[in-house]
Amino acid sequence: MLKRVGIVIAVGIVFSALITFMTNGINGEKENYYKTGKQVVIENDKYKVTMDVEQFVPCVLMAQLDVDSPMELLKAQAVVIRTYILYCMGNNDKISSKELGLPYYSYSKMQEMWFEEFRRENAATGWGMFYNFTGLGKTKVYDEKMQCIHKVMEKTKGKVLKYNGKIILPLFHQISNGETRDGEKLIGSEYKYLKSIKCKNDTQADEFIGIKFFTLEEFIKNLSKNGIVIYKDKKEKFEHNKSDVHQLISMMDFSRVDENGYQLWIKIGDTKINGDIFQKALGLRSTSIKIEEYEQGVRITSRGYGHGFGMSISFADVLAREGAGWKDILRKFYDCVIVDY
Repeated sequence: MLKRVGIVIAVGIVFSALITFMTNGINGEKENYYKTGKQVVIENDKYKVTMDVEQFVPCVLMAQLDVDSPMELLKAQAVVIRTYILYCMGNNDKISSKELGLPYYSYSKMQEMWFEEFRRENAATGWGMFYNFTGLGKTKVYDEKMQCIHKVMEKTKGKVLKYNGKIILPLFHQISNGETRDGEKLIGSEYKYLKSIKCKNDTQADEFIGIKFFTLEEFIKNLSKNGIVIYKDKKEKFEHNKSDVHQLISMMDFSRVDENGYQLWIKIGDTKINGDIFQKALGLRSTSIKIEEYEQGVRITSRGYGHGFGMSISFADVLAREGAGWKDILRKFYDCVIVDY
């Protein structure tokens, strides 16, 4: 009799959990977000979805930060994302997610990701084993995580960054090389709002230093794949099989750096290479670099992660943990006002 009652109770629990799972929406389309009236179109070979910008912001936010990041950092980055989307959109009412070029997670992807994390962390507990066995509980975990996202979106709804009455291009990066870069001096007067500030903690960040090694052949081939050909003596093409690393290094000029230590140009022999193009060709983390000969090859050490303009997410995280509010964080990096769209 007791066994039969136990079976009935267990079935009741499973059935109740199943009903909850089936009735709760997971695609985010029913979330009660503020609406901008501007839409992002997500399209691939299998489907086409149109979402309001406010609905799309969390998708991008969760691809950039963990949901358990400091709340004020999440709020600041949500405003940055919204501002960037609306800047790219201009006077249009719609824009393709491909045109934005931002990584994003679908709401269903967030649900799967958060549930898998929950199952790993609770595998040895009673509820953890139950969820692992049944696959139920996804909605419960999803709803708990989404409560945080709702708070972020509610507190920052419709907020954007403007300078001289115009929505700014809110550049941001993962880690600075210790300082962010001056937009006016390096890009132009219209980017005066991108401030140069010291990011005292970035130099201690886990991914601050990046090191890559290349053989002489790999180095030259990577440049060639990106249309960069090294010439010397104004006519002769540099041949890696006829030269050595020491000769290559002796041909390099790294004197063109900005005041924050980022490489503007690199000259190798008679070939002048833009710092950003050089970084992309060799897959470096930033243009704040040091190049040296190492064991018959080339070693390149980069400092920071990203272009160095605008908000350093790493330092913004530190500021949030120190108690700074989201508006203070944004004003630290951008000379702008925070207003409703």
